[in-house]
Amino acid sequence: MFRNLLRPLSYLSIEYKQKWIVDWLYPLILAVVTIGLLFYLKTFGIIALYADGAVISKILGFVQCLPGFYIAALAAIATFNKADIDKTMPAPAPKLDILVQGQSVAIELTRRRFLCSMFAFLTAESLILIVLAIFGQAIYLPMKAILNEQYRIWVSGIYLLAFMFAFWQMLITSFWGLFYLGDRLHQRDQ
Repeated sequence: MFRNLLRPLSYLSIEYKQKWIVDWLYPLILAVVTIGLLFYLKTFGIIALYADGAVISKILGFVQCLPGFYIAALAAIATFNKADIDKTMPAPAPKLDILVQGQSVAIELTRRRFLCSMFAFLTAESLILIVLAIFGQAIYLPMKAILNEQYRIWVSGIYLLAFMFAFWQMLITSFWGLFYLGDRLHQRDQ
């Protein structure tokens, strides 16, 4: 059952040419740059991170509306009536391991399966971000009271790295999904 609950995250295990750059490298670079900028501005008292109306709160406000859009896109892709979308993607096609009678089998993906996996992942990641933002805002003041400043900076830095990484990963993958839906899906395979 637990495997089924985590299945939307299987998008990350799809093997596809240079997909790791979109999934891991770009979000990590942007997260590190964002955190560096936020901590730099925070040292001068220019920006708040956890208070109402601060960075985490503003990102939460933005992300809260996304699960509905992602679910709508997922439903549209799942029911899209076009024969080409069910053909295996051009070689080298992305591959995903699935369980068949208890055995792990690598399958080549169709555009429909690839996009459904992508938008299921985006829905799950947006929900995770919402929970992370709410959790971060809720525990900031208790953590501030419990931890000394040095530990608080480390805990805040680790939390922000995870949060910003997931945020940038979601945003970059969204743009990649929009490319597929808006452009690539309507072109012939070469």
